[in-house]
Amino acid sequence: MNSEKTTSKPNWMYIVLGVLALALIGLSIRLISLKGDNRKLAEERELTRISLQAEVDSLLKEHNALKVSYGTLSEELVEKDSVIQADAQEIKDLLAKQWDYNRIKKKVSELQVISQRYVRQLDSLYVVNRELVAENERIREEYQAEKKENTVLSQQKQELTNKVNMASILKAYNLNVGAVRFKGGSQEVPTEKAGRAERIRVDFTLAQNNLVKAGNKIFYIRIADPSTSILAKGTGDEYAFESNGEMLQFTEKAHVNYANEEIEVRAYYIKPSGIELMPGTYHVDIYDQAGNLCGQSGFDLR
Repeated sequence: MNSEKTTSKPNWMYIVLGVLALALIGLSIRLISLKGDNRKLAEERELTRISLQAEVDSLLKEHNALKVSYGTLSEELVEKDSVIQADAQEIKDLLAKQWDYNRIKKKVSELQVISQRYVRQLDSLYVVNRELVAENERIREEYQAEKKENTVLSQQKQELTNKVNMASILKAYNLNVGAVRFKGGSQEVPTEKAGRAERIRVDFTLAQNNLVKAGNKIFYIRIADPSTSILAKGTGDEYAFESNGEMLQFTEKAHVNYANEEIEVRAYYIKPSGIELMPGTYHVDIYDQAGNLCGQSGFDLR
């Protein structure tokens, strides 16, 4: 009887050991399975992180490219740009800390919505700007066309004014100039000899011109000798007149009462006593009191 008890005890121990071995094997298998699940979960989380990071990077890259292409932003868009930049940086920081990816996904979705609104506003702003540019270009073209037209009209007006001014200048024609001497003390006869010349006579005709105001007129006669010196009565302002901003000496003045009709004019240069005229060619210019050249002529002495 004792022998049977001794025999059954080891059998029971074997059974316990077998159960423990099976439990250990099962536990090992479970641990191995858990490690595999954790590794798979970690890989999935890493893939999720990489995907979210790439999504944020792509969104931010497109956003910055749009911002550069559209140029200057309005104050409202600048504010939204700051929000987008801040949210993107916050998501990057959360990804670096491996936070709750579901929460991060929600933030990425919110960022996408903000970015889409930003793009729509940019498009709207672009359309408005394009319309403004087109309107400014149209206004500029109209301004240039009007400016060109005004320039043409101004030139035409100036040309007309110049023509009127030219037409309102009395012209001296039929100029007859030359030296004279007195025969028998009173008879005036022409001479071509410099040594016998006593005066220089200047005859000219003023044409009829209704554009000129009638009244007393002064005409300045300039006689230049062969050396181009002006035969002047004296020096100083009383013996000069202004023409085109320059003071010119004159030889003689002719006073004419002009009545808008053709009129003959005669003037003399009287040679000072003791001075002889030199041989050569003399040039005669006639100016009105405004300094406009009215006529020219000349003569020779030998």
